[in-house]
Amino acid sequence: MALLLLIAAAHLGCSGGGDNYAGGGIGGTGVVASSVGTVTAFGSVIVNGVTYETTGAEVFVENTSKGSGDAALVQNLSVGMVVRVEGRLNANGSASADRVLYGNYLKGPVESITELDSRSKQVVILDQTILMDDRTAFRGTTAASISIGMFVEVSGYLDESGRIEATYIAKIVDALPADRTLQIKGVVQDLNTAAKTFKINSLAVDYATADLSKLPGKTPQEGQLLRITGKLPATNVLTAEVLEPAEEFGSAIFDAVDLEGIITQTRSSAEFEIGRYTILTDAATAYTNLVPHDLNRGTRVVVRGALSGRSILADEISLPEKIRLESNVASLNPLEKSLLLSGLEAITVLTTATTRINGKAAGLDQILPDDHIRIVGRRSVNGDLLATSLLVTPSVESVKITGPVESATPPILVILGAAINTGSVPAEGFFGRNGKPVSEDAFFGSVKPDDYVTVEGGIQDGGVSWNAVGFE
Repeated sequence: MALLLLIAAAHLGCSGGGDNYAGGGIGGTGVVASSVGTVTAFGSVIVNGVTYETTGAEVFVENTSKGSGDAALVQNLSVGMVVRVEGRLNANGSASADRVLYGNYLKGPVESITELDSRSKQVVILDQTILMDDRTAFRGTTAASISIGMFVEVSGYLDESGRIEATYIAKIVDALPADRTLQIKGVVQDLNTAAKTFKINSLAVDYATADLSKLPGKTPQEGQLLRITGKLPATNVLTAEVLEPAEEFGSAIFDAVDLEGIITQTRSSAEFEIGRYTILTDAATAYTNLVPHDLNRGTRVVVRGALSGRSILADEISLPEKIRLESNVASLNPLEKSLLLSGLEAITVLTTATTRINGKAAGLDQILPDDHIRIVGRRSVNGDLLATSLLVTPSVESVKITGPVESATPPILVILGAAINTGSVPAEGFFGRNGKPVSEDAFFGSVKPDDYVTVEGGIQDGGVSWNAVGFE
């Protein structure tokens, strides 16, 4: 057994997984690899399509070993936690995990709660802004029952605005006990070595009496990522008891890494940042289920490549969310914050407070009829299609849909509730699971419910003429 990780996820920029656990001692043969991502289920560690066997993996929680194997995994980890997996990729395609490591992003009392919309909330903990939505897993509480003063643990990813997108929130107790220590991970800012203070965003940290023995040089450095354990005797001032390095990949050397995170800065078409990591692309970089102009601030991506310092030369970049729609705007409903696309009017796309809007519009109110929109989205638990991101460009007559098949009766594919008539697809426009051309009969004989397929076409005479269909 092991863990199921959504790593279309893997490393992060300042995510909740991975602290500075020693990385030496990985044995065996094969490619030494590290991946950080969100636990989605228990059963095996699947990282970007690679299944890690974890029967003998040692489990660490906040720098403490909790034992090895399946029992330790189930007892100490939960769905939604961002963890780091260290192990080996073998020549025969198998993989094994030596360690699974978890460290929270923060533990502290809820200071304020703001409802952003019916699906999203914002809470402030230790002066840090935490976003919650349908992708957040809860333990011991719910989004509706979180209250001011509740002492909670948070795991998640840092976004482009310095907020934490929570993938996991657990209630520890209803109110913070007077003697309970708090924790936070963050980058040292405004370091004052004379006063022995620094900030994590707007949270002031006093480290005058802290244990610094685990730090290189036994002193914090400006820009260093640290885990701080301490108490909060005064508002907005955390009295640190222990400072520890919190490097995402620890101190080991890996042949290959996967990094899931949110793009925090774009430098050029060949360079962007995820937290403190610089991602570099070149002519050999493969783009899976996205194109380069999808790489915008606020987009969550998965990067696989070679790590050198804090730079990753990307072999492959992908999106963790697989649903994509692309067409011109047919209509907008500002009240419901929804839109319909030409040729795909059967699909209502809902936006939320956490939807990123990029391109020629910065908000839903700036999108015009016939603007072309590329949507990356997900299904909510009740089946609604929620937009994770919208890329708005000038009108183009192309239409594209990628999603799970609900039914397939030649020539009709039903995807996300839309009936796609493939009757206009030419004989050479059907592609099989290996990406090679197949006959229409072979395609429909192979496709099954929940298979992800992509259909492409163009707007013509008020409808859509579909010209290609294949498996994702």
